[in-house]
Amino acid sequence: MKNILITRRESEFEKCLYDVFVREGYNIFVDNPENDIKIVEPIDLYIDVSDERDAADVFTIRDGIDEDLIGRVYKRNVLDSMRLLEKYLPLSDKGEGKCLCFLSGAEASINETRDKSGYAYKLSKAAMHNFYQMVLNRLSPDGYSIRIYDPMCGEVDAKAAAEGAFNYFTRRRGSENDDTSRDDETRSVLRDALGREHSW
Repeated sequence: MKNILITRRESEFEKCLYDVFVREGYNIFVDNPENDIKIVEPIDLYIDVSDERDAADVFTIRDGIDEDLIGRVYKRNVLDSMRLLEKYLPLSDKGEGKCLCFLSGAEASINETRDKSGYAYKLSKAAMHNFYQMVLNRLSPDGYSIRIYDPMCGEVDAKAAAEGAFNYFTRRRGSENDDTSRDDETRSVLRDALGREHSW
């Protein structure tokens, strides 16, 4: 039985994702800073579900920059996420899977976005995608891989999105003709709940 760490279990998607791993027989831990339970088991699969949006994040570039809003979203999506990875990376080092999974939104893609607002979210995710790549560069020689997933909340049913996340998080992307120099696991890839790959 493999050990899974999910950083939160609050939204409908997060609960569905938890249920899928339970159904498949995984041993699941949920980060809960409010209790005194300390996780000491090796972590084979780390899933950070930090993907915070703010209803006030509707300003456009012509409206000016809302620094307080950007700071709040940045803290939740970037600083808190980095803190959690720092907290659990030693346990991931002891695990067998060495797979780090994160949530993001395709609408925050620098190459693909056409939205004229939502800058707080997009700025925070731009920072995190750079962080993901640096983490992958640093940890891939130690056997780590990274998954980035867009559950498309509000567009795709949460149960279907959770099934897609489970499949993506638990399967290798594979190598080309068994050539280890062309291993797809060395890339930082964003996929959505429909299985589409997005550029960053």
